[in-house]
Amino acid sequence: AAIEYVRYLRCVDAEEARLKPGLHQALRDWRERKQHAVRRRAQDLKHDPETVITELHESAFGIDWMLRHWRTLHTLLVSGRGWTGRDLITALHLLGHPATSPTDPTGEPALVWSLAAAAFPKVVQPATATPGDPSAADRLRSFVDHQIARLETLRPIVWDDVDRPEADAIEVAALIDTSKDGQLCHRYRRDAFRDFHKSLNALTRLRSERSKTFAREAKLMDASRSQHSDRPAYVPPPPPDSRNEPPFNPATSPDDRHNPKPKSEIRNATPGAFSSPDQRTEGRTNERTEADRTAPAPPPTAPSPPQAPPSRRTTAPDPA
Repeated sequence: AAIEYVRYLRCVDAEEARLKPGLHQALRDWRERKQHAVRRRAQDLKHDPETVITELHESAFGIDWMLRHWRTLHTLLVSGRGWTGRDLITALHLLGHPATSPTDPTGEPALVWSLAAAAFPKVVQPATATPGDPSAADRLRSFVDHQIARLETLRPIVWDDVDRPEADAIEVAALIDTSKDGQLCHRYRRDAFRDFHKSLNALTRLRSERSKTFAREAKLMDASRSQHSDRPAYVPPPPPDSRNEPPFNPATSPDDRHNPKPKSEIRNATPGAFSSPDQRTEGRTNERTEADRTAPAPPPTAPSPPQAPPSRRTTAPDPA
């Protein structure tokens, strides 16, 4: 991925170095064509000033043309030379008015006409010797400054809306080299870009698989660690089973064993008159029912001889 990315950047640099002079030349030619079209359109200003001025406001190059003429008029006022009749006609044309006396006294053309006549009387009446009014010249200069400021504010707006998209299209068209070498460079750049994304996707897939493997191994390690922590280190084997002893219950101790037989007396404490003497031995141990093993055993009795069965009578029955 790194190699293909470096290759792609080198292809881009090579194409830009190859097409950059042609790009500047294409933009320069486009600007010259636009300026030439504005100059040709401005030649009709004296015939139809209102329509021409409206069209010039729709292009940044037309606004540049009007700004250039307004600045020239402003320079004449600042330098003290003043306006002539041609300069007044130019100002009226820039306002979209023909070179005649305005009939509407409230419009901008009438204001310019009156201020120019007051500041420079020879503009309207060449044969007069009346001196000009300096305050009228100052007001006329303020009016020209206002027109210049208005056009300077309008120029970037018109450029972004109208002329910039056209300039971008010219720039994109200039970046396409239709020659054989240009097509070859374009193919190299496209292949490098495709291989770069292919390698990057493979790297992303490997990282995903590796993260899944690491997560699985970590889960197994945690499970084994928890099992080892719960299991004691040594577990003794269970004791062997014994038939003579009951199974061991660790929950109870020998002291807690329950005696199933109640502690009650079987015989009376005082024997009665008709009761037979106790035949059991007197030796007792811990009040248990079984006899003391240390008491002497009774003497053995001699076995009695077998008795003969009774004999049957052999005499004859009595006839009586």
